[in-house]
Amino acid sequence: MFGLANLLHRESALADAGRDGFFDVPKDYCSPGFWAAYVARARARELRLEDLAIPPGDILGYARALGIERALGQNDTYPHERRGAGANYSPLVLLESPEETDHATHEINCCIRQLFDEPEFSVFVSRMCELVGDLLDNVWSHGKSTGVSMAQKWKSDDGFCFELAVADCGLGFLRELRRVGIPGIANDADAIAWCVEKGHSTKKKTVDDWAQRLPADMIGNPMPGIGHVVESDNHHLGLGLAKLVENVERFEGWLWLASGTSILVIRPGRDRVIQDIRVPWPGVALACRFDSTHVAGRTAAEPADEFEDILSQLLRGQP
Repeated sequence: MFGLANLLHRESALADAGRDGFFDVPKDYCSPGFWAAYVARARARELRLEDLAIPPGDILGYARALGIERALGQNDTYPHERRGAGANYSPLVLLESPEETDHATHEINCCIRQLFDEPEFSVFVSRMCELVGDLLDNVWSHGKSTGVSMAQKWKSDDGFCFELAVADCGLGFLRELRRVGIPGIANDADAIAWCVEKGHSTKKKTVDDWAQRLPADMIGNPMPGIGHVVESDNHHLGLGLAKLVENVERFEGWLWLASGTSILVIRPGRDRVIQDIRVPWPGVALACRFDSTHVAGRTAAEPADEFEDILSQLLRGQP
C-alpha cells in the first residue's frame, strides 16, 4: 500500500512550479494519506486533472470516484452516485470554506460511527468524533483553499482498517511557531515535537463565548465590542494534535505527521520517531490509521474512566 510516508520518502524529480515527479501515481493501492497530499499540492499549483497524467483505466476511474475533479475546482464528471460516501469513505473535500469544512467533518464522523458501530468501540468513537472537527478546522484556519481531507475503510486480515487524512500547503509548523513568537524552535523536527505536546497551542482565545454571534457573511461589525462574526462552529482550540497522538497510541494506531523536511511516525508497539523526508512538505500533512482488531483489543484491555463506562452502558441499553 502506498501512503503518505511513501509519497514523501520516494526519490522524485521536483520543480518549483507545474507538474513534476511528485505527481507520478504508482500502480498500487494508494491510501487517503497519499491522495489528500497529492491533491493539496496539485491544487496549490493550480493543476487540472489533465495536467496530472494519471494512468487511464482503473486508477483514473478511482480518482474520479474520489472526487478529484471537484477538489481541484473542476466540474465533477463521475457518472455514478457515491453511495458509500459517509459510510465506507469520505471523498476528497477541498476545505475552502467553513461550510465545506463542517460538511467534511460531518461526513467523516458518520463514517466513524457507522464503521465502529459495536458497543465495544464506543469510547474510540466518542474520542475520534471529538477530534475530527478540531483537526479539519485547523487545516481550514491555516491552509484555506489548499486544505484537503479524505477518509476510507478497507479490509484487513481479521477486520478492517480506517484511515483519515488531511493536508494543506499553508505555513507549516515551523513558520507558524516563528510567526507567533514561540522560542527555542530550531528546525522542523523541533516544531513537530512541540506541536504534539499536550498543552501546547499557537491559538489564543480572543472571542468571548457569551458575545453576540453575527452571520459569517456580515460586512463590517455593527456591534463593535459586543458582537463577533462566526467563522466556524468547530471551535478549534489548538489541542487536536496532542489528543490525536494520545488516541493513536492508546488504540494501537498508525500516525504520519509531516511538515517541512520532517515527519513524525508512530506505529503500534514502537516508540515515536521523527525522520527526515526527501520531499519537503510546505504546510502540514497527516494520516492516521486504525485497525478494528487493535481498537477492540485496546478497549477491552484498558478500563474506561467513570464517564466512559457510563457512556458504554447507555449504548448497550443497560440501566
